[in-house]
Amino acid sequence: MALPCGEVNRQLFPVKLMYFFFFAGQGAILPFIPVYMRQLGLSATETGIIYGVMPFVAFFVRPLIGVLSDKIQNHKAVLIVCVLLTGVLYNLLLLTPTKQTHDNSALAITVHMQCSHDDSFIRDCMVAHGGCEIGLKQALDATNLTEISKTCVFQCSVERDSIKAGSTCFTADIGTLSGVTCGSVLNIGDDFMFQSDVKGILANEIQMGNSSYRSHACTDYDLKNLTFNGTNYWQLLCESETLFNCKLHCTPEISQKCMSTIVSDDKLSETFWIFFIIYLFCSIAISPVTNLIDAIAYDILSDKRRSWGRQRLWGTIGYFIFAVASTFVMDAISQNTNSVDYSVSFYIFLALLVSSCVVGYFLKLSENIHCGQLFKNILGLLKYPKVVVFLIAMACYGIMNGVIEAFLFWYLIMLGASQKILGLCLVFQCVPEIIMLQFAGKIIKRIGHMSCLHIACFGYAIRFFCYSIIPGPWYVLPVELLHCLTCALMYAAASSFVSEISPEGMSATAQGLVGGLYFGFGKGIGSLVTGQLFDAGTGLGPVLTFRIYGGFAITVLLVYGAVHFAFFRVATSDKETASYRQAGKEKSAKGAAEKLLCAGDGAAVEMRDRTKPC
Repeated sequence: MALPCGEVNRQLFPVKLMYFFFFAGQGAILPFIPVYMRQLGLSATETGIIYGVMPFVAFFVRPLIGVLSDKIQNHKAVLIVCVLLTGVLYNLLLLTPTKQTHDNSALAITVHMQCSHDDSFIRDCMVAHGGCEIGLKQALDATNLTEISKTCVFQCSVERDSIKAGSTCFTADIGTLSGVTCGSVLNIGDDFMFQSDVKGILANEIQMGNSSYRSHACTDYDLKNLTFNGTNYWQLLCESETLFNCKLHCTPEISQKCMSTIVSDDKLSETFWIFFIIYLFCSIAISPVTNLIDAIAYDILSDKRRSWGRQRLWGTIGYFIFAVASTFVMDAISQNTNSVDYSVSFYIFLALLVSSCVVGYFLKLSENIHCGQLFKNILGLLKYPKVVVFLIAMACYGIMNGVIEAFLFWYLIMLGASQKILGLCLVFQCVPEIIMLQFAGKIIKRIGHMSCLHIACFGYAIRFFCYSIIPGPWYVLPVELLHCLTCALMYAAASSFVSEISPEGMSATAQGLVGGLYFGFGKGIGSLVTGQLFDAGTGLGPVLTFRIYGGFAITVLLVYGAVHFAFFRVATSDKETASYRQAGKEKSAKGAAEKLLCAGDGAAVEMRDRTKPC
């Protein structure tokens, strides 16, 4: 039977099912691993380490397992074992104990107090909702406390980096420190408590524009009329300009649970090490699976390798369906609880991977796939400046991808996102991506590879800057439409471009190296660095971190564009172009499978083939 997109081949049905089940399993759990780490109590730094180290592990393990498969000459058996181990090992993550913390069980209202010899004021900041501390106005909105008591107790201590010299003066007089009489005097550095009319404070907003503290948007309020040790005073003055951190104790108290824990020290926790070790074995098991499936698929396709994209498309469909569905399932079973139950997604993941193993058992292949000299080919590629510059650019793109993949959902939950919003976020990412993949080939042909790469880089910059200014999680949805540019169009252009600039006979090696730098090296660096920056307590905070990466994207765009147009814009000769194109062709399906298996990433070919019309 013939259809517009080709002939239906029943022999390829197991290949489609293999892709569908395996990638559906990935969709059920992999997008939520970072937020699951967060729920366990791991800090942004710890998450960045875990999420950053694993791509490097996969980058080196993948070709080694490929060599092992060649050695025993049973790729199907290696595939089934790796898939089954992946399903079991990921479920062992459920055994990771929640990180033990100090008394951080409930949200605490916090403000900052700036005190000088002229006056004092309260700085109330919109802290990203997800920690144990929250701003005053934010707490009122988040907890629906409309009848908060008139007076709250402020428990204040000096900020650790602030000056701790001089004295603190409580006075009933109007004026500066030099012209008033102090009713009570404390040494700066001593902790103290006072009471004040919160509604009165919020009515005295200082109209000088918004301020900021550690990248959080803040509003300043004049501090007047307070009570210390039972005595009423007009104001609080300090001999030296000092910043205090103050916790508020109001009635009724906030009863909401913390949505994350605060790291009590700089040491890596026991929870971190347990999760790290299990996830390390997970990464080792899953790293070669995609390439083994791709290589086996090409072997089965034989001389019909151009239809590979239509087989792999079923993996994308499975990923999309189960990624979105699992968010709504988790949301439904986690109603009226203070945490999300991720266990159901782990169980779905295991069931889908077991189904993938069953399908894999019935795959029929020739068992004659062999691995080439990968590392020798990579060294050969590094002799060509144009290729080296492009590979560096791809590593930079990978860094930006690693930031979003590891910490976007983390940030959205800090803003108060529900599982439904995370699911909709995936919808807004995947649907435009699938559409883009159908037209990417025509777009690349019309405006060129470099224009597409530059557009994608600019798209990354827009995404990062938008993340830094969105006031709530719902606002991220239109921003995620840009995913079709930063992922689909970018990788389609990259895989096509590298096939043109690669020397003859090295196209498959270059494709694999691009995938390794993007999904491995770059992603790892992005996760590691962002983990250090993301924590507002020890780093710069999420807002400033996203703005830094926005600037990084603009810098990559300008530098790579300038280098390319200054040194590599000259068109290649007809002979050289023909050589480049010939390098991207395979003489047989066996050769394609060999190079894909050894190169380390079949996604490059996936993007290239799926951009072609049916």
